[in-house]
Amino acid sequence: MRDSGVRAGSHSQHFRARACRIRSPAAALLAAVLTTLFMLPAAAAQDRLPEGNFVVISGTILDAVTNRPIEGVVVELPSRGFRLETNIAGRFTLSNIPTGNYRLELSHPDYHPAVGDFAIMRSGEFETYMEPVLTGSPDELMTGIVGQVSDSRGGTPIDRVSVSVQPGSQGGQTDTRGRFTIETATPGPKTVRFSALGYATRTETIEVELDRVTNVRVSLSPDPVELNPIEVSVERREFTLQDAGYYNRREEGFGEFIDRADIENRALSEMSDVFSRIPGVEIYADPDNPLEKYVVLRGGRQASFSAGPYGRCFPRVVLDGLVINRGGDEPAGLDRMLDPAAVAGVEVFPTSAGVPAQYGGVGSSCGLILIWTRR
Repeated sequence: MRDSGVRAGSHSQHFRARACRIRSPAAALLAAVLTTLFMLPAAAAQDRLPEGNFVVISGTILDAVTNRPIEGVVVELPSRGFRLETNIAGRFTLSNIPTGNYRLELSHPDYHPAVGDFAIMRSGEFETYMEPVLTGSPDELMTGIVGQVSDSRGGTPIDRVSVSVQPGSQGGQTDTRGRFTIETATPGPKTVRFSALGYATRTETIEVELDRVTNVRVSLSPDPVELNPIEVSVERREFTLQDAGYYNRREEGFGEFIDRADIENRALSEMSDVFSRIPGVEIYADPDNPLEKYVVLRGGRQASFSAGPYGRCFPRVVLDGLVINRGGDEPAGLDRMLDPAAVAGVEVFPTSAGVPAQYGGVGSSCGLILIWTRR
């Protein structure tokens, strides 16, 4: 809350009021804030305007999460018939308001309403906050920051870098590959501090979006010299895939990766369709039942494999960490097993090269498919 000057006659008063954030739709935020705002100190009682005098009140409405102005907030004084909206700067002005007691109502379709009683004693201005109505799927999607920290001289990853985020108490350290992951409770601008023994500390402001993960690439210098700006990108990231190591394997560059957004954007109806755009993949129809389709990866098409009734080498399939199809001469009827709408992400390793060691084994010589379902 900023200091505001208040004038009546030839006297001047300065006040400071603290605005509380709404924590539920029913919270009477304005009752405490505005009553404090417009009541004068006891020592200034002689400066109060008598009932019936007219004053001008200006206000600014801010987002309680991002601290940014909110445009289009409906501001109402029902008893006086006043109704107006805040401008692009989140401001509004009530002119020619008689001094006295009022009820102020604030409403916006994207925010919890705020209602409160307050006493207007003199002209002035104030700031207050509205809490956004958060939407999305917080149980499935992450909000936070992930990234990698490297040495500015040679680009090698730096481990044990301390990463701290303000406001808040989130933080952590980079691993042996220089990677870090920080979940945040709320979106908005975050001040992130990177520090490590032998390197100059670096502080950057990073914007975090709701249900999105902001990826950053940061370099630290052993000397306090000017560094290149950090690289920032924003993506949707799911807890299921994060815990499974999906994103780390994707960064390593082996295989093909398909996430839920890819599946939803293509409006797929059958699981086999998920693999149709991957280079070298064959969607093989069962000769005895054309409606039954199997996925054959590049490794299986190139393999000299003629055993079994199909003359194909099928990939090993792992669902949520469990082997559901060993591969080789055994095809997987994925269309019968899974609905694409239930899938969070798919990893495809067309050949044995790049297959994660923990998921390899018999059958993976003709490729590997990892499927992760939504929580």
